Amino acid sequence: MEILLLNDTTNWYHFGCTATSIALIEGIKKLGHVVTSLPITEIYQIKSTPSTKAGFLDKNEYQVFAKNNPDLIQLIVQHDAIIINGEGTLHGITSAPRSLLYLAYIAKTEFAKHVEILNHSAYPQHDTSLANTEEAAIYKLVYDIIDFAAIREPVSFRVMKNLSIKIEESFDCMPLYIRNHYVKTNAKQTNKLLIAGSATWLELNIASNLRGNIEDFTQGLSGFNQYVQEMSSRGFKIKFLYGADSFPAKDDKEFIEYMQNNFQANFEVYQASTLDDWLRCIEEATILLSGRFHHTIAAACLGTHFIALNSNTPKMEGLMQALALKAPISYNDPAICDKLLQLTNKKLFLETNIPFYLDILCSKAVRNFDHLLKILG
Repeated sequence: MEILLLNDTTNWYHFGCTATSIALIEGIKKLGHVVTSLPITEIYQIKSTPSTKAGFLDKNEYQVFAKNNPDLIQLIVQHDAIIINGEGTLHGITSAPRSLLYLAYIAKTEFAKHVEILNHSAYPQHDTSLANTEEAAIYKLVYDIIDFAAIREPVSFRVMKNLSIKIEESFDCMPLYIRNHYVKTNAKQTNKLLIAGSATWLELNIASNLRGNIEDFTQGLSGFNQYVQEMSSRGFKIKFLYGADSFPAKDDKEFIEYMQNNFQANFEVYQASTLDDWLRCIEEATILLSGRFHHTIAAACLGTHFIALNSNTPKMEGLMQALALKAPISYNDPAICDKLLQLTNKKLFLETNIPFYLDILCSKAVRNFDHLLKILG
């Protein structure tokens, strides 16, 4: 089939997004399909997307959309199937998720295309709640009519199941990239604490009414600062991992600037130059502290100790459940310093055998391709 992949993140945000998009596209091509991809930057340029369920159903709204996005409509017409790389984009109904959902809807209803949403978490209301809202109504409308959806972690899977829709639980595709491409160094640096950010940085980028006040984070950030100082006093070198192929994460820049202005311990900002450089930095670290979904997956696959922090949706809770581990620590937890130190001591001194999750996560990730494989059969 000729497949149009929407929301390609190969050149976006951080190198974890690069890895998962490459693996997704490779997995589709391996089945014999031809893939044309549309990058996430193009999704943000889409105009005149309806914002209500009634708007999705309105033919006049579609005519306005088609008039304002003729090249995109032409791409849908030219392809046999539409695959959406959902990743962490599909939460709420702000611009990007709304556009992806509407494209899935019209591809099916207006053009009778085969439509799948893969490699993703979905949170209609940003969290685990599902009230009688416009968000929930739009997600249910779309997921009810598409051909297949693969959810990458169990918390999101349960949320979407509560919409009474047919979905499958899989996993993020990034482990497939590590298995197929990355050559391990099998080297481990001594006393290297690697920090990566979180999409919930001060919760300022959450598009909902549930965001916390910045004052709510004062105590948590103070505790985080204390933890970093303590690790530095123990002889650990602190490194903040940063970098992307293109369009690096703005919230990482904000996090780095905040730490430089407010944290007492010295730390290095390391900007990875390539995807493999990024993976190598994670592999060789003693321990990773991160609220990033892909960074944490990389550590789990490469045998690096990690401590998980929260993110802008419950996807990190979902990741920890997928790994059969305890819930992540919240950035605004007033006891964050004590909790981080206790968990650090446990991992470094009690958990001498670091589990490798690569094989089990790859076995879940390939479920993204189940329906495309059935079509060929």
